[in-house]
Amino acid sequence: MRRGALRRVWLVACALLVCAGSARAGECTLAKYGTLSVEMLGERPTTFVKVNGAVTRFMIDTGAEYNFMSHAAAAALGLRPSPAPFGFWMGGIGGSAYAEIARIKDFGILDTDFHNVEFVVGGSDAGEAALGANLLDFADLEIDLAHGKLTLFKPEGCRKAPLAYWVKNGGTYNVADLRPSYNQYDKRSFVDVTINGKTVRALLDSGAAATLLDRRAAKRVGIDLHGPGVKAAGRIRGVGAKTYQSWIVPIATFSVGTETIQHSEMLVMDGNFSDGSTDMVLGVDFMLAHHMYIANSQGKIYFTYNGGRVFSLDTASIGANEPAAAAANAGGEPKTAMDYALRGQARLARGELAGARSDLDAAIRLDPTSSQDHLIRARILLAEKQPDAALDDLDKALSLDAKNLDALLLRAQLRYRKKDEAGAAEDIAAARHLAPAGSMQSRSIASFYIAIDRPADAVPLLDAWIRVHRDDASLGNALNERCWARALANQSLDDALHDCREAIKRDGDRAAYLDSLGMVCLRMGKYAEAIKAYQQALAQAPRAAWSHYGLGLAELRSGQTEAGDAELATARSLDKEIDTRAAKFGLVAPSGSPGNKASGEHP
Repeated sequence: MRRGALRRVWLVACALLVCAGSARAGECTLAKYGTLSVEMLGERPTTFVKVNGAVTRFMIDTGAEYNFMSHAAAAALGLRPSPAPFGFWMGGIGGSAYAEIARIKDFGILDTDFHNVEFVVGGSDAGEAALGANLLDFADLEIDLAHGKLTLFKPEGCRKAPLAYWVKNGGTYNVADLRPSYNQYDKRSFVDVTINGKTVRALLDSGAAATLLDRRAAKRVGIDLHGPGVKAAGRIRGVGAKTYQSWIVPIATFSVGTETIQHSEMLVMDGNFSDGSTDMVLGVDFMLAHHMYIANSQGKIYFTYNGGRVFSLDTASIGANEPAAAAANAGGEPKTAMDYALRGQARLARGELAGARSDLDAAIRLDPTSSQDHLIRARILLAEKQPDAALDDLDKALSLDAKNLDALLLRAQLRYRKKDEAGAAEDIAAARHLAPAGSMQSRSIASFYIAIDRPADAVPLLDAWIRVHRDDASLGNALNERCWARALANQSLDDALHDCREAIKRDGDRAAYLDSLGMVCLRMGKYAEAIKAYQQALAQAPRAAWSHYGLGLAELRSGQTEAGDAELATARSLDKEIDTRAAKFGLVAPSGSPGNKASGEHP
């Protein structure tokens, strides 16, 4: 990477951003460059910027060394990446990825326009382009995700002053030293963390959904992944193509600076951070739990506790200590609909549903015309298991903005669950016209088409997604999904077989991949291969009705009548409607098979 070129981004920012307003800490002055409104979408902090005049949502990723985006995001923004300097690659969780460079001619942020701003292009798709540390950390940075704010400051006369300016006189705050980066151009924030008495190096990473320790560091602090209290979790993905198994582990003591947390839980991944500069990341869960001031001017971080859980896995602490934290917060209650909505989304991200609902109720009272706020409240109502009320809010959201893509996708899901297939199909058709080709939303639409038994409609959407995600960590899943769609639709079976085999080659013999492979082989009349694939799938997922059904059909076609009938019976016991659904695709048992009322037809 032309480090000098990217370094110019923050040097130009220093020159062009005009300070407006100030906060005082003792005798020093904190002049504001400006404040970004931060909207939490699930565990992703996002803000709005302008790209060549168009308002666009970007993610805020303090863990990224540079601004970056996926190839799909670059395509959606109409950008044409060019090769990066020889030897430059992106790196992170999942390994390295090929990188290119895209330039945004006119980039607007904090009411200031920059020109020819460079973004690294490559790696797995997070859904939006991301603002990295080269832009976010050119000055002092206040992060108050709990209230939806990120502010850049220029301190004057503050070399020795404590900069937790929001803390009232006599209030307490925590402080930690920033640790130096391993190269002079890396503006990211590193701190020392003590776990069970041992020190590890941590990166403040708003792009990570949860605080995460790598396996090498876990071993160093004495964590036994086979010990008591350890539970298997999902797979972790990042910028690279690999995914890693993770575990939830108990932590006796955790300290950062002057703050200590006892008896918590966090994630450990079965892999290591690729660049060697990091042992763990303090994710957005940690950042939501704290009001933080990253004093790059002093080499320190000041922070106060917001109450509630610190780590996303600690569900027992949801909502804990909020009154005490509120008393220490000088910011006061929100005043505008936007303020309430931003805080409500932060509360939703932390699992604080009652507070989130109260905030969105207030936001909608102040501004009942916001389609987005009705969508947010619908998400909260769903989390509270109130689907009918959520559907009412989605109806209202779409009456205010018929092109609200996320509202269309969510309403389609709810309509489908309520057996309103016509309504769901109507929403998906509208969403398909709005979703950019190759986007994460288009992938969701493809999955929905498969769910409503229209697999042929999913294939072109998956084609477009795969085309721009060749080095994505989710590529194996997408290949498997296209394999399954083609097999159900009984089309392009040679291509389907190639998809399944490539997915297995990438990610291993996963049960879902083997099930899809079995279906393709069944369609092609390769019954011995189908039987083998299904048996391997059922060894991992013995209650998968479709695998039992496919295995039964393959065995019946092979003349193994008793075994085939037994598998069909097991499938029907697991899914009472599997015969009806399978028949839509011509997948029926031969005549004479118990429970079969349709004439057999070769799949």
